[in-house]
Amino acid sequence: MPPEALDRAAPKPDPADAGTVETETPAKLRQRLLGTFFTGLSWTAAARGLTAIGTAARYVVFVRLLQPFDFGVIASATLICAGLLAATDPVMGQALVQQKDDIEPYLDTLLTTYFVRSLIVGVVLIVFARPLGAFFHLGNAYTVFWAMVPLPILRSVQSPRLLMLYRDLDFHFVTIINVAEVAASLVLGLAAVLYWRDWRGLVFSVLAGAVVRDVMTYWLFPYWPRLRFSLDRAKSMLRFGLWFSFGTLCDFVSKQLDNLVVGHLLGPGALGTYQMAFRAGEMPVAEFTTSAFVVTFPMVARLRDDRRARSRLLWSVTGVVAAVGLAYAGFIFALGDRVVLRLFGPAWVHAVNPLKVLCIYGLLQGFLVIGRSFLSGLGKPEQYVIPAAARALVLAIAIYPLTALHGPTGAAAAGVISIIVALPIMFYLLRQME
Repeated sequence: MPPEALDRAAPKPDPADAGTVETETPAKLRQRLLGTFFTGLSWTAAARGLTAIGTAARYVVFVRLLQPFDFGVIASATLICAGLLAATDPVMGQALVQQKDDIEPYLDTLLTTYFVRSLIVGVVLIVFARPLGAFFHLGNAYTVFWAMVPLPILRSVQSPRLLMLYRDLDFHFVTIINVAEVAASLVLGLAAVLYWRDWRGLVFSVLAGAVVRDVMTYWLFPYWPRLRFSLDRAKSMLRFGLWFSFGTLCDFVSKQLDNLVVGHLLGPGALGTYQMAFRAGEMPVAEFTTSAFVVTFPMVARLRDDRRARSRLLWSVTGVVAAVGLAYAGFIFALGDRVVLRLFGPAWVHAVNPLKVLCIYGLLQGFLVIGRSFLSGLGKPEQYVIPAAARALVLAIAIYPLTALHGPTGAAAAGVISIIVALPIMFYLLRQME
């Protein structure tokens, strides 16, 4: 994050006071930076909140028109697509967010790398569509993997200048982009669902949202795409990105291994039900922590030398996560069965028990996300690999037997156990950073 970004956000001193105010005291600097943080958090929280409302509305509408099987089909394709992207993600963009130098010379290399990667992912989806369909028991719906091929390509070609949003903490653009994406996904997706009446409408919904997002990024952050590659600049970004990438991969395994096992053991119907419960269970905390991560990562990088301000920031954000998570868990435990039946209908009643467990999962997951944002902001992304790997290992051991014995509820319980193991490690690492 460049210092000039914060200078633009700060109020300018009156020239008449130039003789009395020469430098900014550490206390005023902390106050200004924290003010910038809360402004950015407000915008990102608004963006995520509107996105959550739009996503929830989309689910409520679509589940009335489709069956759990349809959601299981697209969940299978999304899972594999996301897994391939996570396994091949060099996380170069994160390296540029925390870099203080000009990032303009790096953008062509960044775009080219991600575009080539998306083409490779697309080829894998095409070639392995049939065996993947057999693994998830999709029958003739294996063609969903072909239908999802454009998604990684669309995600790779968004304007790389979007990174300036995070470097400059100018987060009101997040609201515009997210709202446009969700609105297009809901409106165009509804038309597609009404036309096809199966999982193809859901695929169209996702792709329509991605197209609109790409258009918005180029409108707000103009850039002329050029497929040019510099090995030296790629190496420079990879030095930071590889550690972050490995942590992201461990995170993906921790979050998606349960979906993989549920889909394979119980079929697409159970996977669709579990996915619905998972999204509903983690939504409030996940939306807040995603917003907080976007803002705390560059802010902590700015506050590296101010331990007191970092500590205040950490405990403030953690407290909000705890309050939001506990309030939502209490609501679901008290009224979850009635909410599911009213909003989704009797076809989704089996989502109630996993939903209750996944509320606890969402709360604990929020603490890990905040911890990761601090470690990354301090330039220590490799430290996060330790709790992430421990979590993935525990989940890999527990997920199969618990799912086989207790179905989706057992899968949710395995996720909670894995986070309980990782949290003490994260707490220890954060203490070492102080």
